[in-house]
Amino acid sequence: MIRNICCCLAAALALVACNDSDKETLRFPETNDRIENGRLTGSNMQFLGTATSTDAAGNQFVDTEAHFETAGLETLVLYMHRTRFSAGMPAMEMRMHDLAYTGRDKSIAYTAERVVPQLQVKDLGWQPMEAYALENVEIRIEGVRCSVRFSCDVPRVGRYTVEYEGRLYIEE
Repeated sequence: MIRNICCCLAAALALVACNDSDKETLRFPETNDRIENGRLTGSNMQFLGTATSTDAAGNQFVDTEAHFETAGLETLVLYMHRTRFSAGMPAMEMRMHDLAYTGRDKSIAYTAERVVPQLQVKDLGWQPMEAYALENVEIRIEGVRCSVRFSCDVPRVGRYTVEYEGRLYIEE
């Protein structure tokens, strides 16, 4: 009998320890305090949205849970977490870094004809990937909205145009 009571107490403790109130929730703010007077404040921004990759034949791959992140102060870094251009492509951690942006009020922008991205490579860290050079790069953050567009020739796979639209979120 005492053993049964101890088992019930242990089960109750396990249930209390596993309650859902510890789960992180996402909040989508109406304003962005991480850009002031057209300058980044040094706080990372997380964006959740949709990335659409279109190949040369017009086929599309859509990721409705695309996660992009920005960092920086004087220059911009854009992280594309677990990004893919097609269903058969493995997810990669990719970033564009040291981007000289312009800005005004609660907005920043960056454009370039060509950017060599870096890929996160196990045991080697961030590595420049000349073969994956991005062309016609456009990055815009306006308030809580982020849009990114670029083209890329993926070796042995083909040419893709990537368009991303995301919204700022905060984990709580």
